Amino acid sequence: MGGHNMQTEIVSIDGLGTSECEAWNAFRANTPSLGSPYFTTEFTRAVARTRPDTRIAILHRNGTIAGFLPLHLSRSGVARPIGGPLGDHHGLITDTPDLDVEAALAGTGFGIFNFHGALAEQASFARAGTHAPETSWVSDLSAGYDSFLEDCAREDAKAMRNIRARQRKLADMGDDVVFRLDDRRPEALRAVIETKRAQYRRTGALDVFVASWARQLIEDLFDTDTPQFAGLLSTVEIKGELAAAHFGMRSDRALHYWFPVYWPEFSKLGPGLTLYLEIARFLEARGVTEIHLGPGDYDFKRRLSNAGFDVIGGRLERPSFAHALVRTGQLVDRTAQALPLGRVSNWPGKAFRRLDKWAAVHAF
Repeated sequence: MGGHNMQTEIVSIDGLGTSECEAWNAFRANTPSLGSPYFTTEFTRAVARTRPDTRIAILHRNGTIAGFLPLHLSRSGVARPIGGPLGDHHGLITDTPDLDVEAALAGTGFGIFNFHGALAEQASFARAGTHAPETSWVSDLSAGYDSFLEDCAREDAKAMRNIRARQRKLADMGDDVVFRLDDRRPEALRAVIETKRAQYRRTGALDVFVASWARQLIEDLFDTDTPQFAGLLSTVEIKGELAAAHFGMRSDRALHYWFPVYWPEFSKLGPGLTLYLEIARFLEARGVTEIHLGPGDYDFKRRLSNAGFDVIGGRLERPSFAHALVRTGQLVDRTAQALPLGRVSNWPGKAFRRLDKWAAVHAF
């Protein structure tokens, strides 16, 4: 769908009135791929409470709302997906996946839109992708919890036998093991965040919680609990100590599996995998039909998935100062790659990618 008769309005969160919210919710209701909590108005509102650079592009065609694109728009003209580096899944809120995003954003002040987990079924993102789509793994609970387990066993029977053996081992411990599938203790959430930060430091990964807005967002989501949207903390304790935990967020249809942690001293008991299955059982009984694990070639994601959808990363560009800077950086990277410098050839590209992540975390 080209840019013919397309107009776009960029608004802050206060620009979403009743009619806009009704249109947004209708798009989600009519589009199965928009089941993630990332695509809810509630998530965008939560982010807007912590980040003043939150904007929504409202796309109109022939005077009618055709879609929404929540994003962060910097003064330099660089746009990023809503939630920054916490925005694992993103894209247009629309029932028309071939809307032309480039045409819609023309004249809005944007120069570059960097995306990393856009829905590959949406044509503009597929065209602008810089690599092949990858699978975002899903535990599909729509046929029931037992059917989900059967699907997993068909894919990897040995792995499921091992998981069930660990489930039985924890069950045999009786009252020494306590599951809290909807744990509302603030101290448990603090333990998850601090343990996750320690993991980031240990592995050299970028610590998203170094930015105050990210921690404020998680705490805000933790305090949110409605039928349509909620933060969900789940924990398992062994002999009074936290053994594994997970914090995510759910919509009425899907849980996004977000921040899992476990404590190594309990690893032989496999509390993390057992907790995951208890979360799946808990959610299925409450009408949630999917758990989204995100992309990545990890054994546990393959073993616990019986479905998936494609996401893609890339960049939408328009002539601008920000676009010129990025082009210069790409030229430096390509030049370095062509030189016989060994590992040094990769340094410029790594530096630019890390700088972009830093800018996304710090809302720059």
